[in-house]
Amino acid sequence: MRGRLLIGVAFSLTFATGCTSPIARSGGDAAPAGSPAPSVSPALPSDPTPSVTASSAASRPATTASSRPTAPATGSGPARQGSEIRRTDWPNALIRNLEFCGESDDAVRFRNGSNGFDIPCKILPGGARPVYAEFLVEEPANAPSTEDALILVELGNPDAARQQALVPVQLGYRNDPLWARPVIKGDAPSATGDRVMTFTSYRVLSDDKVEATVRRLDGRTETRRWRMIDFAGNWERV
Repeated sequence: MRGRLLIGVAFSLTFATGCTSPIARSGGDAAPAGSPAPSVSPALPSDPTPSVTASSAASRPATTASSRPTAPATGSGPARQGSEIRRTDWPNALIRNLEFCGESDDAVRFRNGSNGFDIPCKILPGGARPVYAEFLVEEPANAPSTEDALILVELGNPDAARQQALVPVQLGYRNDPLWARPVIKGDAPSATGDRVMTFTSYRVLSDDKVEATVRRLDGRTETRRWRMIDFAGNWERV
């Protein structure tokens, strides 16, 4: 079983590519609405809970960021050679076991942020960013993965019924491919599709719970928390 040490970090608004300094447990912050999702970003070891902040409306999910200076990440364990998952090209990722997107295949291939279907599944809509943290139990215990990710996906067209979900993602046992674990679904849209629940922020807490601020169908906002209830990765609201 992998270690559960968690040190949060925040991302700058400038996206970087390639390798960064050795990365231990770490997290992410949000990008402005419409910004591309980063493949790699420098890290800052100051915030104990990885999080993504967002400004979201029912008609369009969006994100806003709090800008912070960047610095190399540090951890109490031995230095690693950098995170494979942080090199992920999320808008063009191949993610297996993502049943939320409704595809019959066992993998979802995103291209430019969408799977391209008539009822599209979009990854990191509105410029949302992933949260990076070690919070999933993985087998075998010596799997080379250095961390996991929590990402936002959305199923449906902007002018029709849509539903969002938070998706925990882990590396494959050989660093490839990416695997989706059981998702945290937002509320179903209204019957006419004109009201949609959106995640306005989300983060991984130090006890591996997930916390999110959501905008409900009635327009009100509330904070929700979920915890993992079994080794299969299923979640329950607490």
